[in-house]
Amino acid sequence: MNSLKYLVALFIMLFFNPLLFGQKESANWYFGEQAGLNFNTSPPIPHTNGQLVTKEGCAAISDYTGALLFYTDGITVWNRSHQVMPNGTGLLGHTSSTMSALIIPKPGNASSYYIFTIDQPSYYLTEGEPISGISYSEVDMTLQSEMGDIVTATKNTHLVTYNTSNEIESEYKTTEKITAVTHRNGSFIWVITYFIDKFYAFLIDDTGINLTPVVSTVAQNIHPRINNEGVNISAIGYLKVSPDGKKIAIAHSSTTLGSPRTGTKNTGKALLYDFNNATGIVTNQQLILENSYPYGVEFSPNSKVLYLTASNFNEDDMLVESYVYQYNIESSNVRNSRQTINSSSNVAGALQLAINGKIYRAGYPASAEGSHLSVINAPNYLGFGCAYSHNSIYLAGKKAYLGLPPFIQSIFKYSFTYANTCFGDATTFEITSEDPYDSVFWDFGDGSTSVQETVTHTYTQPGNYTVSLILSINGISYEPLIKQVTIVNPPNVMADTYTLVQCDTDENTSDGVSTFNLDMANQPISLYTLDPIQVFYYTSLNDAIADAESTNALPNIYESTQAEQLIYAKIFRTNTTCFNIATVRLVTTASIDLGTVDITSCDDNNNGFAQFNLEEASAMFLSIHPNIPSDIEFSFYENSHDASLGVNPLPSIYSSTSTLIFVRAESNLICYGNGMLNLTVASFPPIEDFLLKVCPSDFPISISPYEEHTSQNYSYHWDSGETLANIAVNQPGDYQVVITDSELGCTKQITITVVSIPAPQVQEVIIQNLSATIELVANNEDYLFALNNSSSNFQTSNIFNSITPGEHTVFIKDMYNCAITSYTFYVLGFPKFITPNGDSMHDVWNVKGLEASRNQNTYVKIFDRYGKLLKMFSSIGFTGWDGTFNGKLLPEDDYWYRVELTNGQVFTGHFTLKF
Repeated sequence: MNSLKYLVALFIMLFFNPLLFGQKESANWYFGEQAGLNFNTSPPIPHTNGQLVTKEGCAAISDYTGALLFYTDGITVWNRSHQVMPNGTGLLGHTSSTMSALIIPKPGNASSYYIFTIDQPSYYLTEGEPISGISYSEVDMTLQSEMGDIVTATKNTHLVTYNTSNEIESEYKTTEKITAVTHRNGSFIWVITYFIDKFYAFLIDDTGINLTPVVSTVAQNIHPRINNEGVNISAIGYLKVSPDGKKIAIAHSSTTLGSPRTGTKNTGKALLYDFNNATGIVTNQQLILENSYPYGVEFSPNSKVLYLTASNFNEDDMLVESYVYQYNIESSNVRNSRQTINSSSNVAGALQLAINGKIYRAGYPASAEGSHLSVINAPNYLGFGCAYSHNSIYLAGKKAYLGLPPFIQSIFKYSFTYANTCFGDATTFEITSEDPYDSVFWDFGDGSTSVQETVTHTYTQPGNYTVSLILSINGISYEPLIKQVTIVNPPNVMADTYTLVQCDTDENTSDGVSTFNLDMANQPISLYTLDPIQVFYYTSLNDAIADAESTNALPNIYESTQAEQLIYAKIFRTNTTCFNIATVRLVTTASIDLGTVDITSCDDNNNGFAQFNLEEASAMFLSIHPNIPSDIEFSFYENSHDASLGVNPLPSIYSSTSTLIFVRAESNLICYGNGMLNLTVASFPPIEDFLLKVCPSDFPISISPYEEHTSQNYSYHWDSGETLANIAVNQPGDYQVVITDSELGCTKQITITVVSIPAPQVQEVIIQNLSATIELVANNEDYLFALNNSSSNFQTSNIFNSITPGEHTVFIKDMYNCAITSYTFYVLGFPKFITPNGDSMHDVWNVKGLEASRNQNTYVKIFDRYGKLLKMFSSIGFTGWDGTFNGKLLPEDDYWYRVELTNGQVFTGHFTLKF
């Protein structure tokens, strides 16, 4: 190890705080309405820059230094700059799902994370939008310039947490509960959820997610229960596993719909189970609360105390008060160990353990907004010694609701910590367990052991090592505490000082001082590695090594303070503490004025924009500067500032209006000169594909790409081989023509579709309630319709209402007056009454509107209200029924008819006989 590396190792030991290792991924919380907390300070300070707005579910993740990576409400993902990731929308969570999201780092991959999402399993969703259940998506932090993005191939991958052969389970799929803890091997991770009577534990290892879960069936059944608002009330409530991975607590806010007389929100239960973090099996159910409305659950850091929030509602479902309960997990009767450590008017919100060892409570007063969080300051202590403080954490004007972000519970476990994981360093190990002990045994995973309390160990090669710690008291050993420790090589860096050259374009071009884009040195000094790295720059070696949190680094856009200034680059392997140091010298050169080049392109879409090929502009600059190096590279920018720094380059195919852009020339990352490119958008014929409808008798017709042609610069090439602006066509079809501006070289191809208007042909006439709908073989939109008159009253609608029974003729013509067609149809009518009083009006009853030629065998039957047949007759050629039976006039009453047409169609109904 050279002297510089010795200095680096020394400063790591002096400045790295081992108590923070492995926990800082939970350093930043975002929740509620743009609320958040930053646990990188003590006490934590509010975040006010969050974009997330959620009633319940949320999740956030930071890197090993405590720097925010991203956060989500289960639907949208925001990066560390609080911008939506480009592919970070449309996740299948729900902001009203208790635990809509959970973020899990992928074991063995510092740049990959899984977002587990839970849809709200309620039943007011519209048809065609089924409940999504549990899904996962992968975030790759190497994408989008290390701002991260969702991997398209894995986005919203569904996980089966239900019996696929059960219709109800397949519809609701899950509850709103999910939690995670480290496997007993200290490396893999269990993600656990629950539905009806089963726990599902998914194992995540360095190969990814095992899609076949470990399933544990328990005695308690919680079936979906949907209230009047369509909410699945039995899905609500938190699920947490203890930091040591041995216990699971679950809150079922409701188990039945309750009763309107006694209230619907007092049927909830909370239960405690054993969890085997080696096998994923859940056993030993204990009921610890019932006849309440439990919501949040959380374990103390030492996993010996359980906290639970619950609300008490009256028979009108109005909140009376809420409670924070405490349970002693080590008690022989956990249920009876319950103590109430707070009662208030706050609704019962989430509980979440933080890296400072405190438990925070969400919620808000029933009659006010949630401007604060509550906190349990000493959760390992029983009774009021836990130091609960109500509504004491101010959120700087932001709002808390019910949810707080969950994490892998085992990151809060007191066991042991380690630091200095670069290969060649002495890795330090320190016990943090609160269990009493009088002897220890370390196994470092490489065959080496120790019985010292605080030890250092130097590994002989990089790799993953399973480190275990066994604590003993009076000769009795506790269960081993296990963690996976990864020893990595420091990044390889350039041994010599790298010279970063920048054109000196400020007012004093000879002072050697300019503004540099330090990111341009990242790849050369790291020897163009493909591994994910993070680079921070400093003005001195001491500053570089001492800045353990990387918070005092120089800005990436840096203005040098002296000619040929020497700065120090601190290069990390991403998400590790392992770094190396390289040196960079900032040098300026006189900039060559490349001048201005003009380039013109055509506005093909008539919107003021054109596509410019900037690679063609590069060739033009080379042609006017034959003496510049042949390996020169040109890049283009929207403004001179970006061009001088080489940031935000434009794509080689650039869409723009007429404007001036800026050029940067460099060779081997050395700035060579600057210039300008004048982009001019030239107009082009405002033509698009179009449809031409013509009458069959009009062929042949002449077609052209536009009505008027005023320029002599255009040439034409039709797919038929013709080269005139106008051509004659003899039949319908698609005709393509390419128009070229011979001066600019711009071309545009359009298609002219010629359609022959067919004569209207009736497919069917639909009769319903004295309305007729005329359906044509062709689309109705090009045709006009008239009823019983071919000379006037044409309409665009193909529907005629209030038609009298009888024979009718519809006339149809196209809008271009190519042809007219007629069609005769009949409308049936069934009179509503009969008045056989001899006044020649309504004296008989018969079907109206039957077509005689098709209904010679149509029969009408008349019945009384008791179903007795009074008369049967053929409707064609018969006047109708006169209201008599056996020659006697029947009394006033309702009578029934049944009409059977020749085609088998049957009509039934009734009419009234009155005088």
